[in-house]
Amino acid sequence: MSKKGFLLGVVLGGAAIATAVMKMDDDKKATLKAKAQQGIADFKDRAIDYAFYAADASEDFKAEAGQQYEDAKRKVADFADQYQAAKQETGASFGSSLDQATDSLRSELTKVEDDEANDPDIVIDGGAVYQDAAQATTSAATDATETAEKATDAPASVDTTADDAQPTDDTTPTK
Repeated sequence: MSKKGFLLGVVLGGAAIATAVMKMDDDKKATLKAKAQQGIADFKDRAIDYAFYAADASEDFKAEAGQQYEDAKRKVADFADQYQAAKQETGASFGSSLDQATDSLRSELTKVEDDEANDPDIVIDGGAVYQDAAQATTSAATDATETAEKATDAPASVDTTADDAQPTDDTTPTK
């Protein structure tokens, strides 16, 4: 719908302008034509001015970027000179000091690994605890069996009747 409305507005506006131009006399037509040509010339001048502004801005940017590049290059060269001077003063190179640090770290790690190898690890194993408990239970059962066997080997004066098997506690109901 918006396309149809836009096209309708362009057609009606063009028809209104054409009708207005046709009804004007020749002097007004010439004046209108001159104003239109002046507006087009002004637009072209502005476009050219903006193109020149853009060219000037790009030249300024190039000059500033070149200056920044030269400053950075000079700073890097100064830093390199300072590094070389410091390196010559100490007599050691960066690589050799790095090697020394690496060797020192390697020896420290070796000492730590040796210390860890000497220390027993603590292992928490639930199965071992249960095995110990099972062994204790079986040894208690074995002890009870041995005690019972010793009791059967006891003298005949001990009476082992069914009454002994019943608890003598008064709170326990009897059948």
